[in-house]
Amino acid sequence: MSGGVPDRVPTMPQICHPHAIRMLELPFRETILEVLRNPPLMNRLVLRCARLYGVDGLRAFLPRETTRLEEDGPNAYSVDEDGRRTGRVDFRGGGGITPFEECLIRDDADLERLQVPDAETLADSPAVASVRETVREAGDDLFVASAPGNFTIEGVAFHRGKQQTMHDLIESPDFAHRIIDKLTDMAIQRALALCRAGVDALYLGETFGGVVGPRHFQEFCVPYIARLVDAVQPCDVLTYLHICGNSTLILEMMADTGIDCIEPLDPLGGVDIADAKRRVGDRVALMGGVNTVALARGTLDEVVSDCRRCLRDGAPGGGYILACGDMLPTETPPDRVRAMLDAATRFGSYERSA
Repeated sequence: MSGGVPDRVPTMPQICHPHAIRMLELPFRETILEVLRNPPLMNRLVLRCARLYGVDGLRAFLPRETTRLEEDGPNAYSVDEDGRRTGRVDFRGGGGITPFEECLIRDDADLERLQVPDAETLADSPAVASVRETVREAGDDLFVASAPGNFTIEGVAFHRGKQQTMHDLIESPDFAHRIIDKLTDMAIQRALALCRAGVDALYLGETFGGVVGPRHFQEFCVPYIARLVDAVQPCDVLTYLHICGNSTLILEMMADTGIDCIEPLDPLGGVDIADAKRRVGDRVALMGGVNTVALARGTLDEVVSDCRRCLRDGAPGGGYILACGDMLPTETPPDRVRAMLDAATRFGSYERSA
């Protein structure tokens, strides 16, 4: 991720806890609910899965607060202290909660009530302690990344709802900027706390980067991402930027933020690794590109062939990490992941690159 040339291309599939649960052959529904009740379990499951696969790196997320749950037939819901349902458990996606009420910030008064945490206080919190424990258990064998949370357009969407956010970017851009400015301050403090926990890298995500168009990405994302990257510069930690879907039109803008690495180079979104390597490979490392549909539903030969494509286009000159074109699908058979790792060993050597 620092742009060097190791003995072979490293591998870092985006393992999230729903896949770890499947791979570890744990009861799926029960374990998803247990993670919501006991959030630090999420990182322990991912670490255990990463160890069994033998990958080179993993992501350890800041656990959210414990969720009160209510089960109702096949569904489960989060409930508040008064017993009111506030969201539905997402068993098919990331295992989190889909809230019923999206708009949490309606005006500047709501925004003012958001408190910017202090990095020193956060460093002693149970959430950061979970990441610190993962770093400790990973030791020198595993590269550990963590995320300070969403703070650009995706951050607005979390607090305003997706549909309202799209209106805000056009009709109320100043308000959107004020929200992002506050969220960036909050993310910087979380990032500094994670640096104190000893992470090797910070994952910065923006789901809407490949959707909103280059002009809005430049206005609402680039300066704020650059601010966070600059804030953690003294911490000697790497940073990488995750843009879902088609990031082809904004590759240079992503590199302009000062980030160390760009991912996930989603081929399903139309991203071509060779094109990215040619345009920004001398400025940033590249990570990703393996077709997630092939991983979830393809044959072993198809997975190996796709990995060889990624290695052929990304590996020359170093600065490439073999990884999924997005989150490793929950249903991915473990032998497909192992085929991906084997491909990096067999065809990712810099002495005999693919």
